[in-house]
Amino acid sequence: METNKRLLKRGVTLFSYSDLLNVCMTMEDCFKDMADMGVTCVEILAGHVENYPNPTSAWIDYFRSLCEKYQIEPGEYGHWYDTRVYQDHYLDVDESLEYLEKDFRIAHLLGFKVLRTKLTALNMNCDPVPGWEKYLEKAIILAEKYDVVMCSEIHRPTALTTQHIQDYIGFIERTGTKHFGFNVDFGIFQNKFPEIVAKKGQSKRLKMPETFSYPEDLKIVLPYTHCCHAKFNYMDDNFEEITIPYKEILQVLKDEKWEGCLISEYEGPRKDEPDFVYSQLRKHQILMKRILGY
Repeated sequence: METNKRLLKRGVTLFSYSDLLNVCMTMEDCFKDMADMGVTCVEILAGHVENYPNPTSAWIDYFRSLCEKYQIEPGEYGHWYDTRVYQDHYLDVDESLEYLEKDFRIAHLLGFKVLRTKLTALNMNCDPVPGWEKYLEKAIILAEKYDVVMCSEIHRPTALTTQHIQDYIGFIERTGTKHFGFNVDFGIFQNKFPEIVAKKGQSKRLKMPETFSYPEDLKIVLPYTHCCHAKFNYMDDNFEEITIPYKEILQVLKDEKWEGCLISEYEGPRKDEPDFVYSQLRKHQILMKRILGY
């Protein structure tokens, strides 16, 4: 497919169908819907893997067959690098790597190269636990073995200028690793907080964050960014996202010639209404297609 030759690809995460999948839609229904929108890559989460963490060979073949049938490549696999499995103590490095390797193995078997790896955080600002460097130093060796890249998600309320982002960049440059980087979630750019339709005849006002990032700040992290969550809250009938400055964000990606997957992630209202979700995703894909030119 011609679009697969593009540096910047449009995709969708199965998280957008989270209230529909296995309720009124199968995984193949989701793939069929994504293909109808013209997307070329997909994100799944560990929770979407049947019989996790030990999927059968039949299920692995099923997932790969869907990718081949609908010409949608594995774009990103979402999982957790959790050192707080137990409430009373942190896992040591070797214990945490045992958990991590399960997801690396699954991602590798399913054909994913890029992983959204949620690191254990100390607070709502997502500052990492003390000693995170020793965990990552071992983890990148394991990631190299499975040929995957761990991406720490930069997610609201974290800002692109937050200190631990600079610390991660320093780690990448110091180690020279190609197996750790970022996933930028566009929710960090949300700068409008209007009322949106929560249900038919009802509305709610989106919550104002304490801070937000500016599109130009993307240049700080783009050299180390392998995937972006193209978060959106609400698409209007003019194919505009009313809370996030998409035109400015995507223009930075174009100007910087960024290479990776833009994954539509719907986190707005009415996620249990199939027709509404289908419409929102299509409008969002049209928005990105208009700005990108393909």
